[in-house]
Amino acid sequence: MSVFTPTTGLLGGSLIGLSAATLLLFNGDILGASGLASSLVVSPRKTFTDPSQTWKLSFMAAFWLTSRLYIAYVDKDALKDPSMNSNSEIPIVSSLGFIAGGFLVGFGTRLGNGCTTGHGICGMARLSIRSFAAVGAFMATGIFMASGCSPTCPFYPYLRTTYDSVTERLPTESTLAVGTALASVMVGAALKGLLRKAPDDASAEEKEELENDKRKIIPSIVSAAFFSLGLVISNMTISSKIYGFLNMKGIKEGTWDPTLVCVMGGGFLVSFISYQWVAGFNLFKNSKAIECPLGQEKECGKFNVMTNKTIDNNLVIGEALFGLGWGAAGLCPGPAMFLACAGYPNVLMKWWPSFFVGALLAEKVKAIQNKATNKKNN
Repeated sequence: MSVFTPTTGLLGGSLIGLSAATLLLFNGDILGASGLASSLVVSPRKTFTDPSQTWKLSFMAAFWLTSRLYIAYVDKDALKDPSMNSNSEIPIVSSLGFIAGGFLVGFGTRLGNGCTTGHGICGMARLSIRSFAAVGAFMATGIFMASGCSPTCPFYPYLRTTYDSVTERLPTESTLAVGTALASVMVGAALKGLLRKAPDDASAEEKEELENDKRKIIPSIVSAAFFSLGLVISNMTISSKIYGFLNMKGIKEGTWDPTLVCVMGGGFLVSFISYQWVAGFNLFKNSKAIECPLGQEKECGKFNVMTNKTIDNNLVIGEALFGLGWGAAGLCPGPAMFLACAGYPNVLMKWWPSFFVGALLAEKVKAIQNKATNKKNN
């Protein structure tokens, strides 16, 4: 069984909230693991060449480096699941389970514009009704999938495998090499953005905008380090912790693990406090609330915070599909990023490729929807 760990849950969740707060207060940006990851394939040219996107590359590079350094020098056993040694009832995700889970998470988060960080930590903290609806949708379907995927479920033989296959899931030299190569690409792209200079014929406004983009790099690196540490300290990188919460049958059996509540609660609280310092999003009166991010110049700095209040079909369907994928494989984008950094083959070679395919397909669906809407309006 998964053991309830409220202290590390709250600490890790608070670090995740601090990660979101750093991006918000210094850069004016939202922490969204699914959006950061999917941008690499949905809009690669913009992500790798647009100066305004350099902070994303810096974030990803710092996240990968922090994750690898933590596993190598701080706690080599941080990703080992002690429950695996004592409880053969813990579900072992099959190859198809990783593929299906990654696809559903990629498609769902892109269609619904967010995951547990974007909607759960950031959106709810600013009291967004869209985010409350999104969290309700993915929690409901995640619980449904994790609780219902038992040996009597018709999908069980396809989504789960035998306990003996655990050893096949461990990192290998080749997957560690792939992880290192990907990290190197991110670091190289981030350094290129950091060293980018404005053209000689650029206007003063364009030069200042480029400098503002560069000012986002350091906060994004700090934010990424907090995010990585928060995930591993809270044990959200261990799938049995996720399953221990989502499987509601555990309440009756006495094995339910509410650690995720502590993680979300800690993250929500810190993120909520940060919004009280942002003008227009503060619930309480604050004469010192800022209208421009701390790391930006007022002339061209701004908060990139969504204000859409519409609960539409894309949001509900997308987040419901995300929840199904979350419950099927026990992974959402943040922990999956950490496990990929650590070289876990099923995550690196099966979950993430499927995630990217799902995200691309969802983007195509949205493009078709927008085209149909424009045609109807014209």
